Amino acid sequence: MIILKTLKWDNCFSYGEDNCIDLTDSKLVQITGTNGVGKSSIPLIIEEVLYNKNSKGIKKADIANRNLAKGYSIVLDFSKDADEYTVQVTRNAQARIKLYKNGEDISSHTATNTYKTLQEILGVEFKTFSQIVYQNTNTSLQFLTATDTNRKKFLIELLNLDNYMELFEMFKTVSKTSNDELSRIQGKCETNEKWLENNKLENTKVLPLLEIPESMEETEKDLRSLLVEIKNISESNKKIARNNEYKERLININLELAKSILASKQEQPLEEKQRYIGSLKSDISKLKASINKMQSLGNVCHTCEQDIEETFKRGLIDAEQKELQVKTDALIEIEKEINRIKIDNAEVSKSKKVIKEWEDTYRSIDKELPSEVLNKTDLEQQANELENKIKERRQEITKVTAENQKITSHNMRVELIETQGEEIKTTLKELAQEREELKEVVANYEVLKKAFSTNGLVAYKIENLVKELEELTNQYLVELSDGRFTLQFVVSNDKLNVEITDNGKVVDISALSSGELARVNTSTLIAIRKLMSSISKSQINVLFLDEVINVLDEAGKEKLVEVLLEEELNTYLVSHGWTHPLLEKIEVVKEANISRLEVA
Repeated sequence: MIILKTLKWDNCFSYGEDNCIDLTDSKLVQITGTNGVGKSSIPLIIEEVLYNKNSKGIKKADIANRNLAKGYSIVLDFSKDADEYTVQVTRNAQARIKLYKNGEDISSHTATNTYKTLQEILGVEFKTFSQIVYQNTNTSLQFLTATDTNRKKFLIELLNLDNYMELFEMFKTVSKTSNDELSRIQGKCETNEKWLENNKLENTKVLPLLEIPESMEETEKDLRSLLVEIKNISESNKKIARNNEYKERLININLELAKSILASKQEQPLEEKQRYIGSLKSDISKLKASINKMQSLGNVCHTCEQDIEETFKRGLIDAEQKELQVKTDALIEIEKEINRIKIDNAEVSKSKKVIKEWEDTYRSIDKELPSEVLNKTDLEQQANELENKIKERRQEITKVTAENQKITSHNMRVELIETQGEEIKTTLKELAQEREELKEVVANYEVLKKAFSTNGLVAYKIENLVKELEELTNQYLVELSDGRFTLQFVVSNDKLNVEITDNGKVVDISALSSGELARVNTSTLIAIRKLMSSISKSQINVLFLDEVINVLDEAGKEKLVEVLLEEELNTYLVSHGWTHPLLEKIEVVKEANISRLEVA
């Protein structure tokens, strides 16, 4: 149980410094004062220190007393179970919070994390805390005026049934995951089944490939040559004519005669003989000159001027003439020989030229060229025939290739389907088994999900708890309304309906007057808190009823006081001026724009 003990604050709202309330001092305390003095601020201060927010949505900048121009501070002591806690909040330029547990500082480095720790300790979320700690005639108890679904949700949170909802969310998640997995496996099964259906084989025989006809590379080469030949037919015919001339010339060359001459004769050198002729001619010239000179001489030697005998002179001349004749005969013979050699050499040279001409002509002849000139029409006809042959062969190759592609595709499909089909059948069998197992798991999760949903165990638990809540509420309502009103909770699916009867007649809650609604709200609130004291973790000792008694008549107020005095609560009745003589009273006084508490 959470017991709020001492609340101290400075400069909050309209208050000044050094304000303090002992929240455990009395079971029932009146807080009175005129409008605007700050009576309703006290529960808001409690909300601020514990949750860093308030149910009226007042901003932090408006919490500090604007007339004092200071920051504010709040200190609250409370206990939970066997532990004592203190919360200290100060706000000037920035907010600071300190949290102590049994005197030890357990604050975090940041205010956000410290408040997070505080919420974990309290175990009560802000909305629930505000509804069970602070009620006024303006807001009323939202539990009764909320929608049926939200009313049930409120009870789930209030009565600590969240763990059921957590289990529901967990089973909902795993159920969805399992359903998704089941859908995935079902999809795989359908895909495999469809594959098997679409790939049924009518013919499983593997077909042999057809033999592809050989390509006509040589024919294509011939065609290319022929087309070039047609294109260059004029030039080709010139070459053929020239080639024929070479052949004709070759026939007219007497190669055998040239070869026989070369076989019988050899070219002889003339240089030595010509030098010899030169020498002979020189000697002959000298001899003639000598003879002429001697013949011209008289009988006296022109050198020594001695007389020369005629006989001696004739003898010398005869000797010279004889020598001249020898030389002349030799010259004639050598010249004859040279002329013969020249004739032979000329024949040899001519024979060589003939042989060379034959060889050159022979080499000039293109043996590949035909002897007859080309006919363009014949060539074009040949080219056309070759083209037709090549076209037919290509069509035949294309047809066979296409057929082989079909055969290959068929064979591959047969092999694939036979191989993969067995694998798919095995996989399908495994998937089917897994699917059946998963269906059972999904069914179990669905049962658990329904069991822990708001229509399952939660509904069952609420239905039982609501009966107790209904009995408690009617006990208080009978006392507060002198037996006029009764209340009934009706659990339907995920809704919690409220029926109010006025002297046995069912009336809509919106038709109740302010005083009547105050009686119903107060009865329900006290009943909820009492039920919480026995079953809920959200047990809190403090209750502020703000302006609730204003709409009650005197009898109603007396009845309310009697009921509250019987409860184990520290209740504060906030009002403008009504007082009860037997109750402790705290008056809120405001002077010079500063509020303070005065205990009567």
